[in-house]
Amino acid sequence: MSAMDRRYFLGSMTLATLAPNAFCGAVSSEKKPSKNTRPPLCIFSKHLQFMSVPEMAKACRSLGLDGIDLTVRDGGHVATEEVVEALPLAVDQIRAEGLEVPMITTLFCSSSDPGFSEVVATAAQCGISFMRIGNHKYRRGEAIQSQLKSISEELRAMAHIAEVHGMRMGYHNHSGINNVGAPMWDLYQIFEDNQPMSLGSNLDAAHALVESPLGNWRIAARLLAPRVHMVSLKDFTFTGNYPQWTSLGKGVLNVPAFLALLREEADFSGPISLHFEHKTANAEALLKEIGQAVAYMRTTGLPESGYVQG
Repeated sequence: MSAMDRRYFLGSMTLATLAPNAFCGAVSSEKKPSKNTRPPLCIFSKHLQFMSVPEMAKACRSLGLDGIDLTVRDGGHVATEEVVEALPLAVDQIRAEGLEVPMITTLFCSSSDPGFSEVVATAAQCGISFMRIGNHKYRRGEAIQSQLKSISEELRAMAHIAEVHGMRMGYHNHSGINNVGAPMWDLYQIFEDNQPMSLGSNLDAAHALVESPLGNWRIAARLLAPRVHMVSLKDFTFTGNYPQWTSLGKGVLNVPAFLALLREEADFSGPISLHFEHKTANAEALLKEIGQAVAYMRTTGLPESGYVQG
């Protein structure tokens, strides 16, 4: 097999044994199990920016991950202006360790952003199927509906380019004032506005819960489920009205329930990107945290019922 063939070959993923869990109590035994494959478990490479790509790939293999959510942006593991050469090289280096690159994270908000089309085309040629895009903010003094219409048009232009290359884009919901996507109903409205299926959600469970701790996030998640292309996971506790990030499985986020909801509503099997926003003492402590998060996901976090070996 030539170097070019290796570069674009989608190697099979190593998917580990998972444990059963359910949403709001036991799932009815009368339901037929889902036929979708287990989501690949990845690490958001922002947290390992202190490592080179080969170093990161070796570490992630030893930690039991399936793949890497690779930063392709200024200051990331792959710089936008170097994507044509640097992304295929990075993907080769990661696959050499037996891992995959199911998704990349970018900061693109418009189809006219420099490098957008090149990144989409190069990622697709490398066999990467999912791309997280940038975020929009609501402006004060301007009607929300008119802003949503404008944002929807901009995202549609991006989605059409992604569609040509077989790429699925995910909009990441951040909690906080003026963040488009924080209430989640606005994303549903955007997706319903004649958008190609190439545009969807990179659903952050923690940020969704921050915005509606009493359970409205479940309704919004059910609405968005058919458009959820990727998922981001981190955990937190509340300090007053604000989140205090903590280790996965140590906070208020019910990960099995969240993923079971997506599985039941839409047979979700896209990439899961692990995020670590809380501070650790050093790099060694961070790697230990990642290893513990992987162990949690393998034994508790991912509901086994309905998933089959990919």
